[in-house]
Amino acid sequence: MADAESNLVPSEAADQVEVALEEQAAADDGILYLNEYQYENDLVTDFARLVASPRRRGSLYVAAAIAALIGIGMLVAGGNWIKFGVVLIVFGAFLAWWSKNLHHTLARDFIEAVEADESMGGRYRRVAANEDGLMVWGKSGKSQFFPFEKLDHVLDGERIFVAMFADQGVTIPKDTFVRGDAEQFGSFLKARINKKLRIETKRKKMKAEKAAAKAKQESEPKNAKAKQRKQKKNKKKR
Repeated sequence: MADAESNLVPSEAADQVEVALEEQAAADDGILYLNEYQYENDLVTDFARLVASPRRRGSLYVAAAIAALIGIGMLVAGGNWIKFGVVLIVFGAFLAWWSKNLHHTLARDFIEAVEADESMGGRYRRVAANEDGLMVWGKSGKSQFFPFEKLDHVLDGERIFVAMFADQGVTIPKDTFVRGDAEQFGSFLKARINKKLRIETKRKKMKAEKAAAKAKQESEPKNAKAKQRKQKKNKKKR
């Protein structure tokens, strides 16, 4: 052991000691990953950009295109339709602009919501992860637990992860880990998603098997009665 340690440069030895201490701390309190950060405006914008899904943007672009095409058709028709056509074209242009800047709108709404919610004590957040879920604390000490069994999906951005639990998202910046790191945490979240999918698949399979067994059980008396009627008919024919 002494020989192995002597081959390490001081920085490598220090790194190993730090890793060992972190692993021991995780074993003591059950927390595998720990993250502390402030909801700065650029971070909120990144969050909103991930939440504003391509599907949502796409639906707005489609609505904008339809409105513009109908408006152009009304302009071509002329007469009293011209003013309605202009209104539709303007409305289509607004939808296109809104889709392009959707994340800014969402970010502004989210910033206002954070600042209006005094219960969490401001923009400070502390996120701890164990095997069961994520615990989020605010500066006030108020906390909320998000169990992984309700984890829908994970958004992986350039600077942040967003774990989506129904309509609620937990933001985890990649450069503010106090325990663990972003690469490990990304693999950890992926494993939680895969585990949930396996459980859901198993439940669906068990449900289908129970339904099939019940249907078979219910059909057996009917088949027996049908067989008896057939035997009686054969006897009469004889």
